[in-house]
Amino acid sequence: MHGAKRGVISALSLNPDELVDRARGARSMIGLDLAREVTCPKPYRYGATASPRREPGSAADPFHVVAYDFGMKENILRMLAAAGCNVTVVPATTSATEALGLRPDGVFLSNGPGDPEPCAYAIEAARELMRVRPTFGICLGHQIMGLACGGKTFKLKFGHHGANHPVKNLDTGQVAITSQNHGFAVEASLFDRPEYQLTHLNLNDGTVEGFRHRSLPVLSVQYHPEASPGPHDSYDLFNQFIKLMDTFPSHA
Repeated sequence: MHGAKRGVISALSLNPDELVDRARGARSMIGLDLAREVTCPKPYRYGATASPRREPGSAADPFHVVAYDFGMKENILRMLAAAGCNVTVVPATTSATEALGLRPDGVFLSNGPGDPEPCAYAIEAARELMRVRPTFGICLGHQIMGLACGGKTFKLKFGHHGANHPVKNLDTGQVAITSQNHGFAVEASLFDRPEYQLTHLNLNDGTVEGFRHRSLPVLSVQYHPEASPGPHDSYDLFNQFIKLMDTFPSHA
């Protein structure tokens, strides 16, 4: 009836009044910018370990991806590297100008905790970057992209948590079993704008699970295709990001 609520589990205190006070004193997730708290302190590199960016035997160098760390899981870096990317991970507060100064082929916006709306620094950077580079966002990165596109986000009554959420790909009709861990979502009103296309839909509650821009090389998903351990149904999203970079005018 009331949705997800704050709580406390304790093996030290058995006083219910004290524990209720602790729960009430916990920070509300609404308006909470946690990305700034959990991001890396400075940029670092993560190298490609597998296939090149084009066909086997090509002399082409791996793509260079600038990845914004909003609380990123390492398996994202492993998958980008396995897809043939050299990655520069940057702090959440990195400006678009600073990111472009690293000469990336594409930009990745990571998952992370907290409310996306207070992350004005990331929203502004994403707004600029999406116009000039292929951009891929996951979870919090997806929400930040939605806000950068002029959309809105809201707190779910019950967050999505676990490894068995059905998501329908509206392009193919296929349903993927996905891993999810988030409490906010992008409002569907974003798709009143004809330039944006809803691509993925949550079959449990009908919320937005992915979108793309109809003319810019932009895609995002709410769930975790990199989840480990977790379903592997959506690994191909990383290949789609590679294809966006490969067909971008400066590389085609």
